[in-house]
Amino acid sequence: MGDREINLLTARDLLMKRGVLVVGQSEIRETKPLGGKDQPDYLNQVVECETDLNPQELLKVCKEVEKEMGREDGEKWESRIIDVDILFYGDQRVHLPGLTIPHPGVKDRDFVVEGLRDLGV
Repeated sequence: MGDREINLLTARDLLMKRGVLVVGQSEIRETKPLGGKDQPDYLNQVVECETDLNPQELLKVCKEVEKEMGREDGEKWESRIIDVDILFYGDQRVHLPGLTIPHPGVKDRDFVVEGLRDLGV
């Protein structure tokens, strides 16, 4: 929603202001929305980050960034201004309420696989 490319840049900047250093970024890819809803295409990007935050703290930061950018809680698959997901956290596996790492949708989203390839992962 809104200026999608500026939203990606803003999210990266807000992460950096909160102790999450963006050290790499994939190409930006336009994709059809998931969930079969009638809505505009998305812009997606994978970023590689370094942080001293643990996974739970990082999730909290991601949610803060989304909220600061104006994301509102809504139904699954609804249009949103930004969606910041944690795909991986080094080699760690995390299974907590509200946080699963690696992200369960990684293999199902071509833009993620292609973005990881861009980053040499």
